[in-house]
This record gives sequence, structure tokens and C-alpha cells, in this order.
Amino acid sequence: MNASETDLWVFRDGKKSVPGRKLLRELQTSIAALCRSPRDRNLQLTALIQAGEIEAALADTNAPTAPGFAALTDAVAGIAFGADASALSRMIPDLETDNFPEALTISPPEGFAYYALQPLSFGDFARHSLNGGGPVAVIGIRSIGTTLSAVVGSALRSSGHSVERITVRPTGHPYDRVTQFDVAQGSWIARNRARRAAFIVVDEGPGRSGSTFLSVGEALLSAGVARNDVTFFGSREPDVKQLCARDAASRWNSFRFLVAAPQSQPGFDNDVYVGGGDWRKYLLGAEREWPACWPETERLKFLSFDRKRLFKFEGLGRLGNIVRERARLLHRLGFGPAVSDAGNGFTSYEIVEGRPLEPSDVTPAVLERIAQYSAMRVREFAAENECSDDHIAEMIRFNAQTELGIDIDFDDDTFRPQQLIFADGRMQAHEWIQAQNGTLLKVDATTHGDDHFFPGPTDIAWDIAGTVVEWRLDRGATDYLVQRFQQLTGDNLRGRLPAFVFAYTVVRMAAWKMALSTVIGSAEESRVRQAYKYYRQLAEQQLPRFQRPASPQTIASGSPALAA
Repeated sequence: MNASETDLWVFRDGKKSVPGRKLLRELQTSIAALCRSPRDRNLQLTALIQAGEIEAALADTNAPTAPGFAALTDAVAGIAFGADASALSRMIPDLETDNFPEALTISPPEGFAYYALQPLSFGDFARHSLNGGGPVAVIGIRSIGTTLSAVVGSALRSSGHSVERITVRPTGHPYDRVTQFDVAQGSWIARNRARRAAFIVVDEGPGRSGSTFLSVGEALLSAGVARNDVTFFGSREPDVKQLCARDAASRWNSFRFLVAAPQSQPGFDNDVYVGGGDWRKYLLGAEREWPACWPETERLKFLSFDRKRLFKFEGLGRLGNIVRERARLLHRLGFGPAVSDAGNGFTSYEIVEGRPLEPSDVTPAVLERIAQYSAMRVREFAAENECSDDHIAEMIRFNAQTELGIDIDFDDDTFRPQQLIFADGRMQAHEWIQAQNGTLLKVDATTHGDDHFFPGPTDIAWDIAGTVVEWRLDRGATDYLVQRFQQLTGDNLRGRLPAFVFAYTVVRMAAWKMALSTVIGSAEESRVRQAYKYYRQLAEQQLPRFQRPASPQTIASGSPALAA
């Protein structure tokens, strides 16, 4: 089965336009702090990720300031490999320029934000992988490959190599990317061929298709680079038989690929790995009652040896700091466990002594607590500088048509938020813990409303809809929850809630359908299949309310979709 024929729309783009001067000021602040404490690893990572983010955004628009910021990213990366911070400090005044863009389009660096990818590990790997001091041409694949390529280049320079670096942005369908070098890049390649450089292509991944790496490698071959001179540096070893690019296995195996990221995380040698769904063994009940899990999309987690703290990767640099501040706020307001920064992008959460709830535990008191929690998120988690994803209605229509064969009567304004917030996104019953003193606390509450899955920043109706679906609320319980939320906030969401319930259901159906292809033959397959069937059946039950009326021509032709 070709994955490109069965994939539903689950992941959102995540690109957003942000004020350029705001990003520049944040970078200046980070670089100044780094120059004062150049050996501080957290400061190194924060400044490095920010510099790479701006460099990638400028390169995407061919901005005249892009080369200067590429040099800056190299200088920031060099600090981690022994470069003198004084050279970096002299670059700060040069960041002030009149022609810096008013706005920049940035993408979340998924590996640094979600998947515990440590960028400096690429540099350590590069230094141990290339012998001698020969010339090297490093090509980073934007976006995150920008930062990674700067790390690789700086590490190799520290080992005596002569290094030149550029970045590229492959385009086209995710399963069939194409890379085209411009005139300047073509000259750069010719110059590095002439000096007999080794070409290293750097990015996270490969992803589901492998086509991004392949597009750059094959473009280099077309430019005259010998295949033996090309090496891919990535973050994971792929199962080439599962890559869904055209002729992926034969194309991939013709290149040299090296995994540049370590498989372990420093500092957790004495703790218990509970990623990939293993947390259920220690924090939930009998295995037969476990919720389904999509292992490859789970955050990296460890349980402390004394079982009192959970360490969860929640992001490096600025993004991780934002998430941890949300967690601290939840604790201060009495809705979440105690929290602290564990370093290297990990957050340390106190394990709540108590009992995870089940849908059968629903009572007016539980619904009251959920209403209070939802009202708090509206009040405290406003997404004032964000934009709602305007593709939600399109995504719902696509998934319903692709999976259910039904045209849905939603317009693009259906999911326009009354107030834009960072939703919780995980309102399942087992995410609520009844502590020993009787208080209901919400766990796993900081990242899912702002990750690479739909919906992104949205209306609070998404969380209320999630509660209705996950707790299997009947009409009376739903009315009580909606009424109490309205009394607390003044927001009557009765009119928009049914559409959000359907949207939530379709997103969960699509996610479990995609997850199913990744767990075939594993112990997780039956749980994932059961979850997919549940959400699909629930979506089908709601269809009559939203199905687009059939045209006379459709009725006359006996449409299979209509018959279904």
C-alpha cells in the first residue's frame, strides 16, 4: 500500500508571520547573554536556534541581509566548539540595519520543539566521522537544517577542515520534492567540486517519504558531484521499505546516510524510559484498559528512579521556555502538578499521587472542575500574537471526503474563533488525576494545543468538544457543562459546539488512521485499530447534520456516497 494514497490530513503547516524586529531584539538579547556566559549550554542553544530561525526566514525570501545572518549563525554555533565569544560580540551592532524585513515567516523547528533533537550532537558526530582536514561543503535543508548545518560546519572548522556552507529549500509535493540550485549556488558547487570537497547534506529526518534528502542529493549529481562525494547527515535510521517517495528504496540505498544524533539522552542513565507509550505501565491500570498510543509521535519521557518525577521533553530554547512557563502557571493556579526545568529541553513534573479518572467517573463536580479549567484557559492562555489555522474547515472536508466518501457543508468561517487561545487538546479522562486530597489536577496540558497537529491555536470550543467526545457525555451532561462554562465566562457556545464536536472527531479519526500504518504487527495495533473504529463510527453518526445536500444529478445517478 502506498502511503501517499491513504494519508489523511493530520499535521498542520505551522508557518506564521511574526514581526521581524521582535525576532531581532530577542536574538540580540540572547547573544548578549551568551557573550557574558559563553559556556552556558542553555544560552548556546537558545541563541543558536534563534539565529538559525532568522537565517532560514531571510534565505527563503532572498533578503540582502541573509548572508550576514548566515555568518552570525556560524559564529553562534562556533561558541559551542571553542570559538572566542569576543568575535561574536563585535557582530551585535551589525544586526541593526534599516532594511531588515518588517515581518518574517517562520516554521516551528520540529526536532528541537517536539522530538528531543539535540543540535550540538550533529557537531560532535561530524568531528568524529570525518578524518583529516580536507575541504567540506555543507548544505543545510531549510528550515531546521539551517541550524544543523551551521553546527556541522563549525564543528568541522574546529577540527581543522576548510568549510563552506549554504542552505536550500526543496519544493513540491512532500512525497516528491525537487531541489533547484540558483546561479550563485551552482557556482558554489562548481568551486567546491574544483577543490575536491566532501559534500554533506544536513537535515532532521528523513520523514515519511525521504524525498527531501533525495532531491538535494540527486540535484548535486546533476550538477556534476560524484555520488561517492555526497553524504546525508540525518536524525534517524529509516525503514527504506516504508519510505513512500517514488522508487524510494533503490534511490535511498544509492546514497551514504549517517545518523548524526545519539539514541540516548544525557542525564537519565538511572531513570526509566517511559516514551513511546511505556508511561502507561507505571501510571495507568491494567494493560487491557490502556488508551491507544502513536509511539513515533510521542514526546521523549523518563520516570525518575524513585518514581516521584516525570521528565518530559518539551522543547529547546525559546519554544521550550514558553511551554514551561505555561506549566508553572497551571501549577500556580492550582490546576497542574509542580514543575521545574530539568535542562536540555526537558521539564520535570511531580508525579501526582492519586487515581486517573475514567469516563464512568463523570459527576456534576467533575464537570464543574472541567468548566472552571476551560474558563481559566480562556482567561490565561490567550493567543494574542498568533493566527488561527484557516485550513481547519478545508482539512475537515478533505478527511471526510477521503475517508467517509461524504461532502461536508462547512465554509471557511465555521471554525473562526470567538477568542483565540492555546487549547489543552488532550481532554481525555485519564489525563485528569484525582489527588489524595480529592483535588482534580490536569496533566499533559501544555503542548498539544500548539504542536504540529491540528488545530493549533483555536477556540475553547475545541476543548469542550474534546470533553464531550472523550468523556462520552450524554445530552444532560453536555448541557450542564456548557451552561456552567457560560456562567463562568459569558460565552454561549451552544451554536458552534456541534461543528467543533464533529471536527474534533474527524481529526482523531484521521490521526488514528495514519497511526495504524505505523504499528502493524506490534502490540499497539489492536488498540490503535479500535480507536480508529470508535472515532470513525462516531463521525458517521454525526454525518446527517453536516452532509452537503445532494444535487439532482447525484440523486439520479445513484451515488455510492449517498447510498452509504
